Amino acid sequence: MARIGKLSLKILLLSGIIIGILIPLLWNGHLLHVPSRETIKGFRLPEASEIYTSDGVLLGKIYSENRKIISIEDIPNDLINCLIATEDNRFHEHNGVDWIGLIRVGIKTILMGEHTGGGSTITQQLVKNRHPRVSYEYNFLPFHKIREWITAVKMENIYSKEQILVHYLNTVPFGHNTFGVHTAAKYYFNKLPSELQVHEMAVLIGMLKGTTQYDPQRNPKGCLTRRNLVLKNMHQQGHLTNKQYRNAIETELSLTQNSFKLTFGSYFLQHIITTVKEMCGPSGGKLGLSVDPNTDGLKIYTTIDSRVQLHAESALYNHMDSLQLLFNEEWSEERWREEKSTLIKLLQLKKHPGYESVGEALESNNSLTIEEDSMLKKMKTDLTSLRAGFTCIKNSGEVLAWVGGRDFSYSQYDHVKGTRQVGSVFKPIVYVTAVDQGVNICNYFKNEKISYSQFHDWQPRNASDRYQGAYTMKGALTWSLNVISVQVMLRAGLRDVLNVAKQMGIRADLPEVGSISLGTPDISLYDVVNAYTCFPNDGKRVHTKYLSRIQLPNGKVIYSDETHNVEELFTTNVAATMTNMMESVVNRGTASALRTEYGLAGPIAGKTGTSQNQSDGWFVGYTPQVTAGAWVGADSPEIHFKSLEEGAGSKTALPIWAGFAKELQNDPELAYLLEGEFTQPSRKAMRCLNQPMYRPKF
Repeated sequence: MARIGKLSLKILLLSGIIIGILIPLLWNGHLLHVPSRETIKGFRLPEASEIYTSDGVLLGKIYSENRKIISIEDIPNDLINCLIATEDNRFHEHNGVDWIGLIRVGIKTILMGEHTGGGSTITQQLVKNRHPRVSYEYNFLPFHKIREWITAVKMENIYSKEQILVHYLNTVPFGHNTFGVHTAAKYYFNKLPSELQVHEMAVLIGMLKGTTQYDPQRNPKGCLTRRNLVLKNMHQQGHLTNKQYRNAIETELSLTQNSFKLTFGSYFLQHIITTVKEMCGPSGGKLGLSVDPNTDGLKIYTTIDSRVQLHAESALYNHMDSLQLLFNEEWSEERWREEKSTLIKLLQLKKHPGYESVGEALESNNSLTIEEDSMLKKMKTDLTSLRAGFTCIKNSGEVLAWVGGRDFSYSQYDHVKGTRQVGSVFKPIVYVTAVDQGVNICNYFKNEKISYSQFHDWQPRNASDRYQGAYTMKGALTWSLNVISVQVMLRAGLRDVLNVAKQMGIRADLPEVGSISLGTPDISLYDVVNAYTCFPNDGKRVHTKYLSRIQLPNGKVIYSDETHNVEELFTTNVAATMTNMMESVVNRGTASALRTEYGLAGPIAGKTGTSQNQSDGWFVGYTPQVTAGAWVGADSPEIHFKSLEEGAGSKTALPIWAGFAKELQNDPELAYLLEGEFTQPSRKAMRCLNQPMYRPKF
C-alpha cells in the first residue's frame, strides 16, 4: 500500500513537472502553433472597400470577404442578448473556456448518450474563425481543442468581454460571402443592425449553427424553426416578455427583395474596380499606394451621380427594348437565308458551342437535327442582340453617368470603353481644325463627287447619293455631307486634323488616310464625348475624371484628384462658331428630331453619326452644362440594319440621348443640366453663319 502511495505521488509529481513545462511552451506558441499575444492583438479582419457615388449612394464593393466592421455602439443590446442566450449563456462567467459547460457536455454525451454539441464558448468560436485549425502529423482532436482553449484564455486576457463580442459579430460568416452582422443585416433585411427587429436578429443568430442549413433563402422552413428556438432561449433567460415572445414567433419570415438585386452602374463599377486595383496593391500599385482594396476597407468616392446614372440607364433600356424588336423583325429567316455566308463566317469567328456541326450542315445544305436547330436559333439571337453605350460628362470634367451596355449579366463588355467606327461624329473635329486654321466659313463648297488621286483614286459619296448646288461649312455639317467634309479636311490639312484629334483627347491610333474625314477610325465613346467637351468649354480641354478620392477607414485621404488642368486648344470664337454649326444640326439638320419628335427645348448642339452599312449609330450632344453621347450596334459590324431609314444614328442612338434629356427635364433637381446659354460667336462670324447655308447654283 505504501508502495502504491509512493508511486502515485511520483506520478503526480512527474505529471506536475510535465504540465509545468508544457503550459509555458504551449502558452508561448512553441507547441501546437498556439498564436502569440502579438499575433492575436495584431490580427486584422479583411474588410470590404466601398465605392460611392458623388451624392453618397453605395455603388458597390471590392472584397475578398464582404464585411463592414462596426463598433459596439452600432450593435443593439437585444442582438447581444440573442447571441449569448443561444451560443454561450455563461459568457460573462468564464475566462474563455467554460469548464462547467464542458463537464456537462461530457456527462450528457458519455453517460446519457445525448449529443449536445462541443461546448465551445463564443471566445473559442472566435478563435476558430480567426485562427483556424492547423494540420498536425497526427490529426488528433484533443490537440486542436487544447490549442483552442489556450488561445481563448489568452484572448480573454487581451480583450474585454465587450470587445470579444464586437470582434465575434464582425467576424462570423452568414453565407453568400457575407461576413459580419452589419453586412448580413443589409443583405437579408436591407437594414442596419440597430434597425433590426428581434425576430430578424434571431434569424441571423440562428444561422451561426449552420449558414447553409438555416439559410432563409434556401431553407426558409428550417430557418424559421431555428429562429423560434433562438427566441425561446431569449424568453427562457428573461430577455423577452411573454407578449414579446409570442409576437416574435408569430411573425412570418420576411426578407427584403431589394437586397438581392444587382447594383446599378455595373459597367462603371467594373471599370472603377479595375482602376483602383491598378492604382493600389500590396506592392504599391501604379501610384505607390501600399494598400489592398480587397481587404483594407477603403472608401472610394467617384464623380458618378446616382440620379443621373439611373436616368441614363432608364433611357438606354427603354429605347433598346423597342429597337431590338424592330431589329428582330428585320432579321427574319428570309434575311438569314440571304446572309447565309455571313452567318457561317460569324459562327466560326464566335466559336459558339456546337458551331462546327451546325456550320457544316449549313454549308452542305443538310437538314439540321432538332438539337442543331435549337442551337442555331440561340446563335442567331446572340448575333442579332444589339449593344449600346452611353456616357455623360459634366463640362467641368466630372463623369456623371456611365452605361456600358444593356445587360451586365449577359455581357460584361463595356461599350463606353470599346472602340467602334465613329462615322460622322468625327466631322466636328475636322471642321474645328479648319476653322482654327482660318478657313473662311463664309465660303461655299461645291457638293460634287471628286476622285482623289492622292488617296488611290478614292471617290467619297454622300449617304443620300445626291450632288447639287453648294453649301457653307455650316450647311455641310448640318446635313452631314461627306463630299464636302473631305474638302474641308484638305483645306485644314490631314496631319493637322490628326494632331487636333489627339489634343482633344482621342487616344486611338488614327491612320493618315483621307477617309478619316468621314469617321472611318475606331474610337471609344468615352474619348469622343470627352473631345466634344472642348466646344461648350470655349475651346478649352478640361481634366476629365471619374475617381475623386480614396480614404482609409480612419478617414485619412491617400488619393485625391484635385487636378484642374485647363488647356486652351481653340479661341472662344472658334469654339462658339462650332457650337453654332452644331446647334443647326439639332435645329434643322440630321438631329432635328430632338426638336420635332421629342419636343426638347433649350440650348442643344450635337452631331449624329452612322458608320458604313449602318453598322454603328452615334449621337453626341451637349448643353452649356453637360456633354453626353450614345452608341448602338451589334457585336459584329456585319449584322446591321439594311437602310438608313432605320439604321441611321438619328434613329438608333439619338433616341437614347433624347430620352435621357427628357428624364433630366422632368427631374426638378437635375433640370439645370439642360439650362444655361452658349457663348455666341463674334459679329463677324455671325454674319457668315447667318448667310444662306445652301446655294442651288455655284
